[in-house]
Amino acid sequence: MSYIVFARKYRPQGFNEVVGQSHITTTLKNAITQNRVAHAYIFAGPRGVGKTTTARILAKALNCEKGPTDNPCSICSSCLEITQGASLDILEIDGASNRGIDEIRNLRENVKFAPSKGRFKVYIIDEVHMLTQEAFNALLKTLEEPPAHVKFIFATTQAHKVPPTILSRCQRFDFRRISIKDIVASLKAIAKSEGLKVDDEVLILIAKHSDGSMRDAQVVLDQISSNTFGNISVEDASKILGAVSDDILFNLADSIKAHDPVSALKMIGSLADEGKDAAQVILYLIEHFRNLSVMKVANDPSSLIDASCEKIKLYEEQSRKFSVEEILYIVYTLSSTLDFVRKTNMARVPFEVAMVKLTRRGSILQLSELLERLDKIEKSLSRTIDGSVSLRATEGSEAISKNGLQQVAQFKKEVASVPAQESKRPRNDSETLPTTEAKLTKNAQFDEIISSWAAILNQIKDRKISAAMYLKEGYPESLESNTLSISFPKSSQFHKEMLESPDCKGLILKAIKDSTGMNLKVKFTLSGPGGVQNNITKDAFEGSLDDNSVIKDRPRKADEEPIITDALEIFGGEIELDK
Repeated sequence: MSYIVFARKYRPQGFNEVVGQSHITTTLKNAITQNRVAHAYIFAGPRGVGKTTTARILAKALNCEKGPTDNPCSICSSCLEITQGASLDILEIDGASNRGIDEIRNLRENVKFAPSKGRFKVYIIDEVHMLTQEAFNALLKTLEEPPAHVKFIFATTQAHKVPPTILSRCQRFDFRRISIKDIVASLKAIAKSEGLKVDDEVLILIAKHSDGSMRDAQVVLDQISSNTFGNISVEDASKILGAVSDDILFNLADSIKAHDPVSALKMIGSLADEGKDAAQVILYLIEHFRNLSVMKVANDPSSLIDASCEKIKLYEEQSRKFSVEEILYIVYTLSSTLDFVRKTNMARVPFEVAMVKLTRRGSILQLSELLERLDKIEKSLSRTIDGSVSLRATEGSEAISKNGLQQVAQFKKEVASVPAQESKRPRNDSETLPTTEAKLTKNAQFDEIISSWAAILNQIKDRKISAAMYLKEGYPESLESNTLSISFPKSSQFHKEMLESPDCKGLILKAIKDSTGMNLKVKFTLSGPGGVQNNITKDAFEGSLDDNSVIKDRPRKADEEPIITDALEIFGGEIELDK
């Protein structure tokens, strides 16, 4: 006897054997019991979920020698002929290859004849959406008022392509994708019947690969069993299916958490050498992090994750290393990469770039934590600045301007300090308050210009790149009487002269106004070869001031900048240098 594949050998022969479609089989059984069987049905749904099988079972139930019955015997001559596909009263037509009007005209002529043996003549047209518009039109009248002994059952994977005139004449049943749990249970029964040694993890892998199709799952199990002589391991199944092993997925996730791009790139390279598709690997990795997110938020994750108990324990252990925000960021990045991969022929490159991005990312804060830190900054600023109180400080004290909510800029010692001995004597508020407030306002404006200087240069660059390159050689020196002085070294006299043209000056003033909202005048000055030696702005740009206001020769390191040290303290960060 010739070999029969699993998909045919274990095809359901009764309504009770159909898996995952109880909402349909129950309705059909009740219709047979109550003698309310319609003259035309349309079965719609994905491939391999039981549409044609259910149509055959319905035909068998109508023509069984003990019927019509909701439980055909499968042993009478009529049932056996239908099972073997030899019944003259059950006509299965492939809509893809018999789609023209001539075939439908022949069908219309044949429906007039009574069934040869059974009670009903049943026409099963598979992939009915492939019929031409003329064929559908020729079928309309017969479909609406067929002879009493004729039943039509249409099966399709694309019901939206069937004309509404056909749909309105049929009772429609929508078949669902079969759950992984039901597929695993069915495959386990087949493996037991065939004497196969297979782990639950293998069956889950096959069920996921089948995408809800029972037939696809049975075909894959049949293929793997032939390749492994009945002793199936997860590795064997992964190789045949082209799946990514769990070890690789867990290791990729660990490399992301450990900020180890080299390890991630090596694993991607090995997967490429094995012929794995980059898009498929990304899909598996997205599903992996989806399972980690479920472990973080669900009280009973085992009901939401299709995996064995041992694997769920591994998910639980790894999920402790990630926050929910980190997982969401990773999934979003991988999803964006997947779209890019599908649009390019160099699929490996965007995948590698995404992994480098994920492994080199900084820490991701929860929104509540970020808001809490911003609230602390706001409270600190409100305590530091009070426009209605005069500013008094000892030498070395620092004040943060109101604009610090955006840039956290500092006042320098020369501006904010007041001699300690002066603070001891009684003062007339009417004399001191205006002077101090004027200093505060003037230096707050100048400090805002300093913090916005990069944005000012960028605006000028967008309008006139040469002007931006000239201005880059200088630096803001002071702000006096609503006039901003910009100093240039003597070696940059040409740049200064080029910027003194009306066009360049107007461009600079407009950029300052757009960035800071200030209407200022601007003048350009020349300093010595090294710049202005005792200027606070020069200090902020290039050097650092000691106690005697002398510029040191060496450049200031990043961790010595006051604004950077404040930011590190506020946000709990650290400086990471490129290797």
